[in-house]
Amino acid sequence: MADEYYPFGPYKISQSEVFYTTDLSFAFVNLRPVRPVHVLVCPKREVKRVADLTADETCDLWLSAQKIGRLLESYHNASSLTFGIQDGPQAGQTVPHVHIHIIPRKTGDFENNDDIYDEMDLKEKQLKRRLDDEERKDRSLEEMAKEAAEYRKLLT
Repeated sequence: MADEYYPFGPYKISQSEVFYTTDLSFAFVNLRPVRPVHVLVCPKREVKRVADLTADETCDLWLSAQKIGRLLESYHNASSLTFGIQDGPQAGQTVPHVHIHIIPRKTGDFENNDDIYDEMDLKEKQLKRRLDDEERKDRSLEEMAKEAAEYRKLLT
């Protein structure tokens, strides 16, 4: 990609945070992960809702998520994966750009298994407020770049 950043709704994702790309999709590490190894995959084209994706974008997005999930689950010795999409503001989507959350899971990572969805909602709301939050606890660009470089090696 010739640009320095990938668009993610109103945000800019540095190339150093991106670890996987196709012609139609890109995957990047999360600024505020719910669990370690919480990553996102989204279409390169800025698309607000799943229904607005083309058939090719839909296929590419899910094939990318499948490949990334399988590799990260194995690499981190996880036993399961949570794939999540919040499609529209009433569904909890705070970044108006389709994205799939991929979160490798291990036994006992949440007391109640479905608590992960409440945690995802909380992190999305925190991300939306991040620019106004003087005390935000975002990960550093260096930390995210290091994680992305590690995953890039797995996927190339």
